[in-house]
Amino acid sequence: MPANTLVLIPYGRFCNATKFAGEVDVFEAMDAVCRDYAIDPLRTSVAALDGRRERVAPCGAPLGTLELGVARRGFAETAIYTKALAPGKEPPPWWEQKLWHWYNATDVAGNLFNCPTVAYSGEIDPQKQSADLMEQTMAAEGLKLERFIGPQTAHKYEPATKEKLIARLEQIAALGRDKRPKEIHLTTYSLQYSGESC
Repeated sequence: MPANTLVLIPYGRFCNATKFAGEVDVFEAMDAVCRDYAIDPLRTSVAALDGRRERVAPCGAPLGTLELGVARRGFAETAIYTKALAPGKEPPPWWEQKLWHWYNATDVAGNLFNCPTVAYSGEIDPQKQSADLMEQTMAAEGLKLERFIGPQTAHKYEPATKEKLIARLEQIAALGRDKRPKEIHLTTYSLQYSGESC
């Protein structure tokens, strides 16, 4: 982590992780930390190296890398990650597929408009595909996903690349977030997020 950083590590709720009740846990933990410590809300960010969450989303309030950073709680793209629509496989019912909007980070990639987002992946980590998908989706929104890739590395940080990543995060933290951006983008499929933004 960058220098002078307070790190909060929510455990998550087993298979829920930071989804649903796990998301509430994270926000409650962040609120508790903000009550007890002098936290600059313009320099709050989140980072994780775990499955679909191997990226950093420096944002104002939302925690979560791709999951919480875009107010989502799931895979980058459910159908691709789970192979739910693979040839020869019976597709899930329409209503289940509709619920994927609430789960897919790619469906709300535009929410990263005000959040510089940095992705780290190991070059040979199979879960690198989520960052690849997010990069494509963000590009379609006119956004750039900054990438750091650990050469010949599986599901872990590669030391030299990690140092470069930390240096970049320190640059972003030094700049902070614009307190009054002229434009904010928010896409949501749930009234739960009707008033939130990065």
